[in-house]
Amino acid sequence: MADSYLTFAADYDWLFDDDVLTDGGAINDPAAARLFQRAERGQAVLDASCGTGINAAALARRGFDVWATDGSEAMVEQAAARFRRGQLAIPARRSLWADLPSILAERFDIVLCVGNSLVHAAGQDAMVEALTGLRRMARPGGHVVIDSRNWEKLNAERRIVRVAPWVLTRDGRRCLSFYAWEIPERLHDEHVAHIVFVFEDGDRAETHEYPVSFRPFTVAELRERLEPAGLREVDTDFDPSRDQYCLIAEATPA
Repeated sequence: MADSYLTFAADYDWLFDDDVLTDGGAINDPAAARLFQRAERGQAVLDASCGTGINAAALARRGFDVWATDGSEAMVEQAAARFRRGQLAIPARRSLWADLPSILAERFDIVLCVGNSLVHAAGQDAMVEALTGLRRMARPGGHVVIDSRNWEKLNAERRIVRVAPWVLTRDGRRCLSFYAWEIPERLHDEHVAHIVFVFEDGDRAETHEYPVSFRPFTVAELRERLEPAGLREVDTDFDPSRDQYCLIAEATPA
């Protein structure tokens, strides 16, 4: 698999404000927050789409026993560097979701697949295979946390340019980020986001652009694919008027 995040990983954190870098992102969405409020500190959590380790680090600071994996070696390297800087003992490995059960012997109380990452498992069969791998990493009665962009809303609104509501300043650098979308007529056709970072360089601008492709799915399709993967929905914060949603599924007996 080509690592489409090979160079993107170095700039990835500029997508998030400083509060997210400190406290985590998707783990604070309503459905995920409810789950973690009930969870006991010390429980085992696998962040299986860890990216640069933002959520994994936040959960470790809250007292959870956290492991981190990602399909991108570049992202795993960035995550491991974050963990070292924070003096956090979080094992980090590269793995695709379907391969997780053969790579890790550990099993977890909570498995995360967040950051709008499941969309990279394109199509029904690939998604069921990915969800099955995630479910197999959960202990009996454990939970899998999935979040997604509301693709139906994005496709219907057809807002091509989405600009971040902030200009970030870190280590003397200022940056504004935005998405420029290629949105086809049909929901299930490939959508491409050109993620652009504009860095201030004196009176000039330095731009970094990363095209990332997605094969959208509807919330109904996600729900249909849970049962074949051995999962049962137990909570969600889906709202058709919101851009993002989170769904919590329980691992059913194999």
